[in-house]
Amino acid sequence: MSAWRCEAYDQRNRPPLAADFALQAETRERPAIGAGALLLRLTLLVGLVGAITSQAAAQSSSAPDAAPPALTMSVAGANSTADHSLFTQLAGPFESAQEVNQACLSCHNTGAEQLHGTTHFTWSFKPETAADSAAIAPLGMRHVANGFLLSTPSNLGACTSCHIAGTRFDEPQMFDASSGPAAPVDCLSCHEPTGQWTIANFHEGGAACAMCHDERLSGDTPEINDFAAVARSVGPTTRASCGACHFNADGGAGVKHGDLNPDLVNPPATLDVHMAAAPEGAGFTCSTCHTTTDHVLAGSRYEGGPSQTPEHPALSGAAASCQGCHSATPHSNAASGARLDRHTDRVACETCHIPSIARGETATRILWDWSTVGKLGRDRKPMAQKDEDGRITYATEKGTLAEAGNVLPTLVWSNGRLMQQRPGAELPASVATNTGTNGDQVEGGDLAALAAAFADAPWVANYDGAAADAQSRIVPVKVMHSVVPIDAESHALASVLFSGRSGDALWNRFNWENAVASGMEAANLPFSGEVAFARVRQTIPVNHMVAPADQALGCNSCHAANGLLADLPGGLLPGRDGPAWLDKAGLAILALTLATVLLHAMLRIGFAIFHRRARHD
Repeated sequence: MSAWRCEAYDQRNRPPLAADFALQAETRERPAIGAGALLLRLTLLVGLVGAITSQAAAQSSSAPDAAPPALTMSVAGANSTADHSLFTQLAGPFESAQEVNQACLSCHNTGAEQLHGTTHFTWSFKPETAADSAAIAPLGMRHVANGFLLSTPSNLGACTSCHIAGTRFDEPQMFDASSGPAAPVDCLSCHEPTGQWTIANFHEGGAACAMCHDERLSGDTPEINDFAAVARSVGPTTRASCGACHFNADGGAGVKHGDLNPDLVNPPATLDVHMAAAPEGAGFTCSTCHTTTDHVLAGSRYEGGPSQTPEHPALSGAAASCQGCHSATPHSNAASGARLDRHTDRVACETCHIPSIARGETATRILWDWSTVGKLGRDRKPMAQKDEDGRITYATEKGTLAEAGNVLPTLVWSNGRLMQQRPGAELPASVATNTGTNGDQVEGGDLAALAAAFADAPWVANYDGAAADAQSRIVPVKVMHSVVPIDAESHALASVLFSGRSGDALWNRFNWENAVASGMEAANLPFSGEVAFARVRQTIPVNHMVAPADQALGCNSCHAANGLLADLPGGLLPGRDGPAWLDKAGLAILALTLATVLLHAMLRIGFAIFHRRARHD
């Protein structure tokens, strides 16, 4: 668990203090106190109060503008009691990362066993809180479909280049810790603080360049040759080490997550007030909220509804939550705090405090049209086209693309349950399909036009929830728009083989039928032999890039006819719902009432003055 602690959590779990026993003693019956003993106790009490007052005054005068001492000290994090740079076991020399891992495990001898049971290792998540979890197919990157790189089962050889086993495998058995020989682990993937090891290891694994890059780049790939220096640098996870994977998920920097990208390695407070360095920010690392027990990290998009979090603080091991630190009444000190706190049971904190995503230098992908893949340049080689801002709008291996910055999240009802489709899931029979390329028909540059073009598209991932569901809240999400391959006959989501030595791989010969046939075979799914394309949508949760309080949404952002909640179904929202004439009539009645009251008061005052003068005359 992180060294940082919420003050409320520490108070609940700290050992008893002397003051606690003194308080208990005061509540028990005891013999009468003599005058001498009473005087001694009063002297001690005055001295204790004086000492505490002096210490507080000293702290106040030395740092009047600093954050509360508990938060400042805890966010910085107490230094580890182990300096790995001094360990003889890590002095080297090492010929490979596997030798470094063995040196780590010579001390951390239960680490591999713990890691083998985590979602980070298995890429699989089995809901345990569902009423009938046995009947629910497992979720996780290894199983689900998406609108980015489509599916993992058919591309294990490339995808597992960044698996934390540290070794590239082509077989699903690598995810089974009970298989022999025992599955390895790669400690450096998470504990090398710069994240450069993970990037170098991915390139060493031999994955196709197009897995991450939209265009062919020149120059050498990253390498790490001094394994001993890397071993001596290990420590707690950092934003850079976590971000080496999570900031670049599904095809490059910021592609998948609008609220997670390399800008968060060293962000200003305006981008993320939690991750920014003190004093402007709180200096959080990822593990401040995503606490760890036995290598199991708290917080998952698959489990933990927003309404559950007030009773399960993040820092006591439950899903990471705002309420875990800020409580369910976070606005109690604000002038209009009581009114704002009435929102927290139906509106997630992120809804107001993350006004937009991709606010830094890195944009996020909003459109991926696979149907246009395969167009070559004049030299008959893969090429990339860019817009006037330098953003790639077409890539031979990826198809038609669109990115945007400073994107307003879409607000939806969510009870925390993610409805996720898998390869082979059949889309509705009514879904519009086009066996040719339809990229030119999709308007990707305009967010409003893009949303309109996909208004009837089915979801491959979306959150369950409704206004009538007491467990649901309004939450922000990023909506991804994709044109993906499907089986033309069954409308099943296709699994595609992208790369490899096989001539059937899409990026080798750009033959969709062969690539889907090989991908469906790898996923053990039937295929009719014909490919079509369909528009789909996907929701991505938004939890990061929390803005400073003075940049949070105002009341009129939602309580207006054309506000952010204009298209959100359900509920009765003042300022949005109801006939306009009724609002005007109500205001007119209110104005008439006030005028009548004022007139009545003026008449009372006038008659009082008149009668007073009459009496004097």
